[in-house]
Amino acid sequence: SKPNKEGQLWNNVTQINAATASRDLYTKVKSDLINSYAWDTAIVYIQNFSGDIDYSKQTPLNRDLANTGVNSDEKCKINDMASNTVEWTTEYCAYSNSSNAYPCTCRGGNYTISSSYTDDRGIVGATDSLYYVSFRCALYM
Repeated sequence: SKPNKEGQLWNNVTQINAATASRDLYTKVKSDLINSYAWDTAIVYIQNFSGDIDYSKQTPLNRDLANTGVNSDEKCKINDMASNTVEWTTEYCAYSNSSNAYPCTCRGGNYTISSSYTDDRGIVGATDSLYYVSFRCALYM
C-alpha cells in the first residue's frame, strides 16, 4: 500500500477510519466508502465488458501485499478486486457468536488466502485494523 497524505498506509485501517477517509478524499465530488451494490455492479461491468465472464470467481494473482495495480489484476481500468487486500464496505452483517459481533463486511480477494475470490464476503469487527484489509471509495457525481 502507498502512504496517504499523513504518511499512513491505507491498510491496517478500521472500517470507521476507512469510511471517514473515503468521505474526505475529494473536495469537488462526493465520495464515500464503497457499498456492496457498487462492488457487485463493478463485477458485472467487468464481466460484461472485459470478456472475462468468470471474474466474480477470480482468485488472487499475488501472494504478497502489493501496491495498487502491480499484480496484473486490472480489468476495465479497475484494479485489485480479486487480488491484494480485502476491502471494507458499508454492508452490515448481523453475524455474531458468543464472544464477538462482526458488523462490517469486507469484499474481494485476499492475497493471504489463495481460495478467496472477487465476490467473497468476509466479516470483521468495525474497530479491527488488519494488515490484509484496506478500502476503496465510490465517487458520486
